[in-house]
Amino acid sequence: MVRRLVAGVLAVGALLGGAVLVGSGPAEAKTAAVSDTLLPGQKLMTLQSIKSASGVFTLTMQRSGNVTLLQRGVAQPLWTSGTYRPGSVLVMAADGTMRIIYGRTQIWSMGAASPQAKLVLPNTGLLAIYNTRGKAVWNRHMVIGTLMVGAMLHAPDALGRDVTMYSLDHVYTLKVLTNGNMVFQKNGTTVLWSTGKTRYPESFANIDPNGTFGTYNRDGEGTWDFATHRPGTVVQIRNDGHFLLINGRTVVKMFV
Repeated sequence: MVRRLVAGVLAVGALLGGAVLVGSGPAEAKTAAVSDTLLPGQKLMTLQSIKSASGVFTLTMQRSGNVTLLQRGVAQPLWTSGTYRPGSVLVMAADGTMRIIYGRTQIWSMGAASPQAKLVLPNTGLLAIYNTRGKAVWNRHMVIGTLMVGAMLHAPDALGRDVTMYSLDHVYTLKVLTNGNMVFQKNGTTVLWSTGKTRYPESFANIDPNGTFGTYNRDGEGTWDFATHRPGTVVQIRNDGHFLLINGRTVVKMFV
């Protein structure tokens, strides 16, 4: 269990759907790595961590507000939240999703709805959310339904940092292939759309705060993009097979 919980937490109702709310000011605590599990309602504040039982892997809320998964002896993070707001808090919500909260505002979420699920960092380093039956409903190689600002899709590489986006029913996927081509597929085989950019190994994809969705090579240079010029836009893939960019309730771009 995390060393301490914040006193005076409030229930958030409409904003967090049952998750706990932390105070609005910047929060900092000594590093606390006393468990490999974050239970529903628990949180990581600045410099707090969970750690695998072996001590090899550590998930930490950094001072920057970015959550990182680090492996002992490896310089690059294996996974990050991509969020950069100092004073943010990672919350394991009661509905089974991880959420990053700044003040009273949710700025990021990840996972799949599964009430009372928990976040576990095992000795394999495969950070995952497990439901009450012990089944993993999300792991660090997945984005489910919505790609928010900060989250990233990544091609396979030597460090095992690949991340694929799935529709809620897992029929449709959006992934960056080893050659850098980003493809939208049905059942893992039928290609419905692609960028056609194929000379960029170890590429990644994200949507930035200004609403530009793009792919980038290993050096961070853009290889393809679609600019919406609408801050707060996110990427969605839906069970009906639509792959789109959406801002609030407005569909900005439908690729498929």
